[in-house]
Amino acid sequence: MSEPLVRVHTGPRRWLVRVEDLREVVPMMALSAVDGQQGECRGVLNLRGELVPMFDGAGPQAALDPARLILILRERSGTSLGLIVDEAPEVVLLPAESLVPRPVGGGRTRRMTLLGGECFSVLEVEALAVHGG
Repeated sequence: MSEPLVRVHTGPRRWLVRVEDLREVVPMMALSAVDGQQGECRGVLNLRGELVPMFDGAGPQAALDPARLILILRERSGTSLGLIVDEAPEVVLLPAESLVPRPVGGGRTRRMTLLGGECFSVLEVEALAVHGG
């Protein structure tokens, strides 16, 4: 069985985002700071009245260039998170057996694959807020 994934680039980082986790893609917009905000959170986005916590694939100090994109992702709990990326150029269809779990430290694993000679890991939406990607 194959899985549809969106190929995402942010600086040197490469991810695959499950199509089922992707709610929508929007252009870069202004973010609001939140009291107590720290770590990887860049602020919140007011998306048609919904407050969406935003995380940046390039890190919390990266420039919020208007050419960047925001991926609105669905958590399993039904809430949404945003991920700021440089580009999301295509959807790829990969066989499940090509996404191999590999240790990434701290007792965590990520499903990974090679595409065009580059290593991509599958982004787990639930880990985004905890580990910043």
